[in-house]
Amino acid sequence: MARSPSKPFSDKLFDCCWVELAGYPRPELVIQKRLKPKIFAIDEFLYDERGTALPVNPEAPAIHVIYNTTVSPRRRVA
Repeated sequence: MARSPSKPFSDKLFDCCWVELAGYPRPELVIQKRLKPKIFAIDEFLYDERGTALPVNPEAPAIHVIYNTTVSPRRRVA
């Protein structure tokens, strides 16, 4: 599935995208784990493809925004 550069936000996590988390002052990088089904690590928390925290870490912060880019949004705000 190709990601459109004209759409700034995504509805699914993907490897090396950036997200805004509740309570975090800056965007965080998403890393896809080499597991099936797809599992994504953000900071020390684990999420599914839709951005829902896995049951192993119910205290994980909510994802507010999934950026549809692999370019750091930190550069945009710096």
